[in-house]
Amino acid sequence: MTQIIFKRTAAAVLATISTFGLAIAPASALSRVKAAASPDAATSDQAKVQLIINRGNSEISRRLTTLNTLNAKINSATKLSAGDKATLSTEVASTTSGLTALKTKLDADTTLSDAKADAQSIFTGYRVYALVGPKVNLVKTADDQQVAEGKLTDLATKLQTRITAAQTAGKSVTSLQASLTAMNAKISAAHAISPAIESSVIGLQPTDYNSNHSVLSGDRNQLKTAQDDIQSAVQSSATIISGLKNL
Repeated sequence: MTQIIFKRTAAAVLATISTFGLAIAPASALSRVKAAASPDAATSDQAKVQLIINRGNSEISRRLTTLNTLNAKINSATKLSAGDKATLSTEVASTTSGLTALKTKLDADTTLSDAKADAQSIFTGYRVYALVGPKVNLVKTADDQQVAEGKLTDLATKLQTRITAAQTAGKSVTSLQASLTAMNAKISAAHAISPAIESSVIGLQPTDYNSNHSVLSGDRNQLKTAQDDIQSAVQSSATIISGLKNL
């Protein structure tokens, strides 16, 4: 009688468990379920890693193309000082080499953490668009301006000689001397900007940009101001030359 009651009770318990959708599975079955889930997770992670690698390679390729363009610009620049040309060429070559090595490392990554870190360093470690490109353009512009400033300084010296000679000959040169004074002031103002921008920009590294995103802020505007001063000096020289012809 006791056995009958026990069997009925056990059957009731099993029925209750079945009602709630529970099942009693042997340990070996649970192991098989876990083993089956693992490959799916691994496959998913590997797909993410490959996606990061593909996108990273695309970004690296884009930057290498830009660096080639910058290198051509540096080599073809006729007004860049020899020192600045060497410094910029070395930086572009170093950045190119670094990104090429990074691509090899990224392609070999097998974990999400490594792939993410290497992909992130494309931006933080090199700053091709935020720093290197703008730096090349700023230094080139500053050097161009310094060449123009030097030529204008030489011209101003020659114009002063002409004005002095005209004054000695009894000519009225008051307005011409005033124009030359204004011309020299504009040359000095421009020359106070161009070399300063060049020296402050050329040594900047990605770490400088990473710690201060405003490191190049205002440099373009300052060079524009210097360019305006140069144009004013050119206009003054034209006025003086015309006036000397009419004496």
